[in-house]
Amino acid sequence: MKIIKDTVKRCLSEDHLGRLDFFRHPSMQQSWGGPFNGQKFRQRIFFDLLFVFPIKAIVETGTYRGTTTALFAATSLPVYTVERDHRYFSYAKMRFLFSRYNVRLYHNDSRSFLRDLSDDSQFPKEDVFFYLDAHRGKDLPLRDELEIIFSKWRSPVVMVDDFQVPDSDYAFHDYGPGKAINLGYINPVLSTHNISVFFPAVNSSEETGERQGCAVLCSEISGMEIDRKVNTLVRDASRRKEKDIETKA
Repeated sequence: MKIIKDTVKRCLSEDHLGRLDFFRHPSMQQSWGGPFNGQKFRQRIFFDLLFVFPIKAIVETGTYRGTTTALFAATSLPVYTVERDHRYFSYAKMRFLFSRYNVRLYHNDSRSFLRDLSDDSQFPKEDVFFYLDAHRGKDLPLRDELEIIFSKWRSPVVMVDDFQVPDSDYAFHDYGPGKAINLGYINPVLSTHNISVFFPAVNSSEETGERQGCAVLCSEISGMEIDRKVNTLVRDASRRKEKDIETKA
C-alpha cells in the first residue's frame, strides 16, 4: 500500500496534492487548533484592534490552509492573503473557491506580494491590518516585510505571529543564529521608523491553543491609542525606557 501511495504522489503535481488534501482531510481546515493557533486571547486582541482603528483591509502573509484567513474574512473586510508553498496555496484555493468570503488569494513570495500591493493604486495605503506569518523554514522574510509595510503605508497595524514575548513562556520560532523572531531581529526596522511594540497582556498560562507569542507593531500615534483603549495589550517595557531616556535627554 505504501508503495502505491508513494507512486501516486510522484505522479501528481503539488497543485493536485493540495486539492486532494482539501477533499480527503477536512479536519485540516482547523489547522493548529483553529484561527490564530487556537488562541482565544489572541482573537480578543485582534477584535479589540478592529474596534479601535478604522481598518480598511486585512493583509495576511502565510495563508497556510486558510484557518485564520477564514476568521479575517468573517469580518466582511477585504482580505488579501499570500502563500508561497504551492501545495498549501492549492488547498486554500479550493477552500475559498465557492465561498462568499471577500478573499483574494495569491501564490507568491510575501515580499514581492507586499511590493505589488504597495504599487496598486486601488489598494488603501493607510489603516490596514497586517498579519505576518510567512516565516517557515530557512527563509525569514519578516524584517523585509516590516520595512516594506512601514515605508509604504500610513498608520499600519501589524501583528507578528510566533514572536518572542520577553520574560514569558510563550513559544516562538528560532531558525538559528540571527534568525530568532524577536526584538533583536527586527530592531533595525523599529529604530528607523520609530515603531511602538506591544505584547499580550496575559501570561501564556492564561492563553489557549498553541500558546505562540505575538507582537503588535504600529506608529507611536497609534500606540498612544492602544495605551488608552486596548487592555489586551501592554507596551514593551524596554522600549518605553528607551523613549523616557530620549525624552529626558
